[in-house]
Amino acid sequence: MLKRSILAFVLCVFSLPPSSQGQESEKLVLNLRHCEELALQNNLDIEEARLGLEFSEARRVQAAHANILPKLEFKQVLGTSTRARGVFNDFGVLSSPDSSFKFSNIRYYVAGELNLIQPIYTFGKLSNLERAAKYGVQADQANIEKTRAEVLLKVRELYWTLLLGKELLTVVKNAKSEVAKAERTIDEKLDEGSEEVSQTDLFKLQIFRYEVNKRHREALDRIEIAKSELRMALGLEDGLDFDLESEYLDAITTRFESIPAYLETALQARPEVAQIRSGLRARRALVNLHKSDFYPQLFFGGQVRYNYAKDRFDTRNPYDYNPYNFFRPGFVIGLNMNLNFLQTRDKVRVAQAEYSQLAQKEGLLLSGIRLEVQKTYLDAVRAETNMRESRRALRASENWLRSASMTFDMGIGEIKELLEAFQANSKMKTEHLQNIFEFNTGVAKLSRAIGRDLYEE
Repeated sequence: MLKRSILAFVLCVFSLPPSSQGQESEKLVLNLRHCEELALQNNLDIEEARLGLEFSEARRVQAAHANILPKLEFKQVLGTSTRARGVFNDFGVLSSPDSSFKFSNIRYYVAGELNLIQPIYTFGKLSNLERAAKYGVQADQANIEKTRAEVLLKVRELYWTLLLGKELLTVVKNAKSEVAKAERTIDEKLDEGSEEVSQTDLFKLQIFRYEVNKRHREALDRIEIAKSELRMALGLEDGLDFDLESEYLDAITTRFESIPAYLETALQARPEVAQIRSGLRARRALVNLHKSDFYPQLFFGGQVRYNYAKDRFDTRNPYDYNPYNFFRPGFVIGLNMNLNFLQTRDKVRVAQAEYSQLAQKEGLLLSGIRLEVQKTYLDAVRAETNMRESRRALRASENWLRSASMTFDMGIGEIKELLEAFQANSKMKTEHLQNIFEFNTGVAKLSRAIGRDLYEE
């Protein structure tokens, strides 16, 4: 949509921006850096990427803690039991006076159980889980940088679009002023009965004035649209008015290096490269994680159980089963192994296929980056050349307009030549401003393509 808007600017023989004069005090006045800072602070796409990083960081912490007592459970219950007192007679025989159920014999009991498992050696299962989570965090960090770069490019394009519009609107206003001046001159000469001009000349000028007024209305509308798009990109409230600090569209200063130098920079600095390579490392760790299921998992386990029942006799005999009064600790070292090797093999194959698929995407990404760097570099250099040449052509059109105006004022020039000079000058002003715009945005696109900001140089 942005490209269509920009094209519309060019198609208008003259179009766009404003004057910051008479700016009201409540307006927010922004330069390019202010716009970038606001966008990086308020943009919803960046916020979404940050939330993704928080999620990945939480998973990394979870994976890091997976090898620290992954099972540690404690359970305690409180219940009722009947009184069962024990009495030894003179012959050493144990009996109880509580042989029948009575509500008055109801007592309480407390039971507890503690279970724990601590992995000792897992053949890389837990270490690869932690490694995959760590690389997932790195991938999401790179995703934030990628999103920031995309937002900066969009804001810069919108900023230059709005500034281009304001400059081109000035072109239209100047054209309106010159047309009004020429129309007054023709009216005066017609009133004087001069034969230097005719009613036809006035008609031609009025038709030209219609075209200028039409472009003026279109320019105002396009400025409002560009301003609304920029407001949305900056995350500003609808009721908050703002204007640009600069009144003029000036070419930024930068020096171009060679394509090979930019290609080397891009392959090192582009966040997409870091993102996909972190993803590949994570996929490789997941492959190794599934391979660990072919091997046993060595663990240390423990269990502590106890029970206490009030008014129930405890024989304290280890050979006598007593479900109420006891304390039983126990610890073991064991092996846990998944013998379903067929499913394990399938999981490994799926993980390897996902790794290979991502590796293929890395190759496509690197090829795409090389092509993007070459294209944006050539576009930026061509825009710089066009800008230099249009500056010379603009000076020529100004000389032509000056000459045509002088001859017309002296009564020896024709209205046709004056109108042609007007149109040529307005067109060259538009062309030159458009070339500056394309150069500035071309540098922004090249900065995005190589992963290094050329605006700061």
